[in-house]
Amino acid sequence: MSRPVQALISTAAAGFAGIYIGAAFNLEGYLGIILSIATLGFFIIQAIEDKNTNK
Repeated sequence: MSRPVQALISTAAAGFAGIYIGAAFNLEGYLGIILSIATLGFFIIQAIEDKNTNK
């Protein structure tokens, strides 16, 4: 599976999981946003590190 597809699926899954977990704690979906941003940030940082090591 290619990295962009993996990033899309992981980000969507983290967002949906965060929405449901956040609803259980009365966070009104904010946890889903935070988890989505954190997941996508992980993939961005990983891509930057891979680019720097391949030089």
